[in-house]
Amino acid sequence: KNLNLIVEKNIIFVSDNLGYLYAYDYKKDKVIWAKDYKVPFRSNLKLSNNSLYAANQNNNLYKFNKKNGEILKLIPTEETIIKNQFVNSLSLNENYLFFLNTYGSLYTFQKNDMKLLWFLNLNQSTDLDPNNLFLGNQITNHQNTIFASNSRSFYGINANNGSVIFKYDFSPSTQPLVISDYLFLISKNNYLISINIKNGKLIYSYDLNQKIADFLNSKKRKANFKKLALLNNKIFVYLENSYFLKFDLYGKLEIIDKLPSKLNSDPIYLSKKIIFLNKKNKIVVIN
Repeated sequence: KNLNLIVEKNIIFVSDNLGYLYAYDYKKDKVIWAKDYKVPFRSNLKLSNNSLYAANQNNNLYKFNKKNGEILKLIPTEETIIKNQFVNSLSLNENYLFFLNTYGSLYTFQKNDMKLLWFLNLNQSTDLDPNNLFLGNQITNHQNTIFASNSRSFYGINANNGSVIFKYDFSPSTQPLVISDYLFLISKNNYLISINIKNGKLIYSYDLNQKIADFLNSKKRKANFKKLALLNNKIFVYLENSYFLKFDLYGKLEIIDKLPSKLNSDPIYLSKKIIFLNKKNKIVVIN
């Protein structure tokens, strides 16, 4: 069973790949409501005011009443016949809901009435057939810019009208991270990249494998990079082999160190601690 979770106060909202959606009060150990919508859910969850947003594997977008699970709005979008690895992606800002489906279409809706403002297809294929597979990453938005990608390109898109602000011929392997007016990501060819959001200009692009080789004064080898995080104004890059790299914001490699065990979950950062599950599903807490 694959679960999608989002937490608000003491309520955990959950959707799964069997088509169930429910709300659970973990303090009272009580299910508030639970409903079966028959079709597997396939997206992250988002909350805004009294609404819960989700999408299923048929690329149907839902707006639910979070108090009882009632469907407030159902919006069908293009369905793909072949299910790929990409999962429908939802993102919110103050006024809009952004939805990137497995067909490669990016939609922007007004949150209050779910009115469609614009949509844009990011699928690189010249034959937009339901059998075509779209590969991308989870979308991110910051201020009035949406950051999205497909298998070849990375985009900065105006949230108000869908115009492309900038486009680069690389695709991220990690979800982009934003701090102030700067964006950071790792590309699929293992480059650490920083972009100025305001003007869309590339600040730097560093080969991570070469950075490691120079730091250790050793031969260049290929590493597998797993996660990217911003902690205390430092860039942390986690590797598959449990090592991590710490960079300053200008791309200077400061530290190469090793975690006590391999990551098996997304790390949580709380009270100056890093908390994660290891490969044995044990909780690991480090400074």
